[in-house]
Formats: sequence, C-alpha cells, structure tokens
Amino acid sequence: MPLYAQETSYIDVMGVMIRVDKDRYTERQGAGTRATFGWQTSGNWFTEVQLFGVKVDRDSNLALYPQLDTTQVGTPTAIIDSTNFNPGLVSGTMGAATSPYIYTDALKPSGDLELSGLGVDVVYHFSGREGYSPFVLAGIGASNNNTEYDYGPRETNGFLNVGAGIVSGALSSRGLKVRAEVRYLRDFFATDMSDYQFGIGISIPLRCPPAPAPAVAYMPPAEPEQVVAVDLDDDGDGVLNQKDRCPNTLPGARVDEYGCVIADQTITLENIQFEFNSATLTARAEASLEAVVQSLLSQPDSLIEVAGHTDSRGNDDYNLRLSAQRAESVRRHMVSRGVDATRISSKGFGETQPVASNATESGRAQNRRVELTFR
Repeated sequence: MPLYAQETSYIDVMGVMIRVDKDRYTERQGAGTRATFGWQTSGNWFTEVQLFGVKVDRDSNLALYPQLDTTQVGTPTAIIDSTNFNPGLVSGTMGAATSPYIYTDALKPSGDLELSGLGVDVVYHFSGREGYSPFVLAGIGASNNNTEYDYGPRETNGFLNVGAGIVSGALSSRGLKVRAEVRYLRDFFATDMSDYQFGIGISIPLRCPPAPAPAVAYMPPAEPEQVVAVDLDDDGDGVLNQKDRCPNTLPGARVDEYGCVIADQTITLENIQFEFNSATLTARAEASLEAVVQSLLSQPDSLIEVAGHTDSRGNDDYNLRLSAQRAESVRRHMVSRGVDATRISSKGFGETQPVASNATESGRAQNRRVELTFR
C-alpha cells in the first residue's frame, strides 16, 4: 500500500490580509503575499524562512500631509504647514543629502505604506504535517517600511512575530495541501507597530508522496488443509506438517518443537527495495513482503520490530531519518495486509549497525537492509 510519508521540505505560497496599527496613519486594512520555505528539523519541529510584502493605502480621512514637528541639524525647529508642504527636497544646511522632512524622535509615518519583511520561524506541527495538522510558530526578522516620507536607514528595522494555524491533509495525487494562519507582528518601526496578518494559500511538498491506493478488504487466510503425511515439511523449518502449528515459517528462522518462531532473534528480509532516496516501496518489494505477511499471520502470538538500516554514504541525521521512514513504510504495509498493528513496531538505526564494510559496493548493499526482530 503506498504511503503518505511526512514531507521533509516544502514551499508555501499564501495571500495575506493585514490589519495595521492605528499609529501608522493609514487605512487599517491592506493585502499582499507571503512565501515560505520550510524543512523538518527534528520530529514535529520545522524551520521556515518567510518573505512577505503587503500594501496599505493612505487613510482617506486624514489630511494629505499632517503637520509635523521637524528638527534639522544646525537649524531651529520648524513647523511644516500641510497646506504649503512640498514633498520634494527641503533645502537647508544638509545640502545635497536633504530629505522630504527631517524627523524628531517621535516619528509619524503617513501616506501609502509598502511593508515587506524577511524572517526565520520555528514551527511545531502537532501532527507532524501528516493529515490535518495544527501548528504554532514564533520567529524574528527584518522589515522595511516604505512610506511617502523618507526615513533613511530607519526604514529597515527588526520584528518579532508569533502565530498559529493549520495545514490540511493532502488534497491531490501530488500531495498539495491548504495552509491557513494568523500572525501577530511587532514591527520596531517608529514608535513600534502592532500588526495582525491573516494568510491562506497552498503548501507544495518538494517530494510528492504517491496517491493512496484503494482500500482492499482483508480476507483472513483459509485454514490449511490437514495433509496426512509422515515426511513432509513444506516450510522447511524442520518440523513436519502434521505437527507444525505455525506454517509458512520465514527461511532461516529458528523454531520450537511446534514450528513456531522463538523470541530474541533477528531475520534479514530479502528483496526489500525502495524508490531512490525515499521511503516508497517498489512493486517487487511489496510482492516479497507478501510471504512475510503470511508467515506473521500464521504466528499470531509473536511481537515484531521492523528495523531499517542504511550504508554510511550521506549525512548521519538524514540516514537516521530515512531508515526510520523506510522501517515505518514496511510496518504500515504489513498492517494494511492484516497483521495486527499492536504486534508490530518500527525503528530506524541509520548507519550505526553495519554488517559489512562500507568501503565496497557489495558491503554497502548488505548494510542497506530491513530486519525483523522477534521479541
């Protein structure tokens, strides 16, 4: 059964509505876009880099240019009359480096506002982005407030934001999802601004999981016919058929006098391959697992752990995560074929338990394996 693996990286694109602080002297609402690139850090923890931009119009209820108390270096304080103010360059002792107005410490932005920002967030997904997953986030960044007046270097400031939202389950065969969120943003511009942003858009996994296969109703295997034979041992476990209470024993497994696998032993599964750099089982691997499923169904009292292993090539953390995902893929397939989910668990060991040298291709092939351990 194909598996919807938790994506390890993704891109989200959202439309954004913003409600800005009243001290910005603009309309209270505006709109824009946000794009995020996220990747799994550990378990349900993710890191996201966000880039956003919004536009807010001039407040039509305010005068075109409100009076401003301005101070120019080397000159007395002056009052700019809104009826005579020219947004062009103001002459003065600053010479060529003049500005539309010179500000005091109490900055009063007004007019149209173009607000953009670049930041980094830490995100916790309560369901690990599998199925519908609510999340919370917090992060920092830098913002740029492009207003009608030139604030020079003080247009770029830091910001803090916190938020919450939800990501849907996969809605298409390519794994596309819907993301909705709300954020509080504290922008350290002028007297500090408190804004709220509401976003909704699509989430695009960078590794697209396959579409789920139609559910297949499980039919329990028919009771094996009792064959009266003195010298037959169909599963080759050393126990004759008429005495074998656990038929279909896996090759190489040690059994008790009744043909049932004894505990505390590990068996390496043969012909279990995955799609390149993923946890998706190949069609050949699914066919090979059918014999394993039949063996486990014939031994209902055993507890099993599926262990995934890799060779030493690649990043240690990546290998550990990939081996865990592959072991879980095998476990889910066997559960989908009727093995009781309470009997079987999975664990990844990455490259930590090699059985051969990683210096040769044949050794690396032996190290890339899936094992069953009977408890």
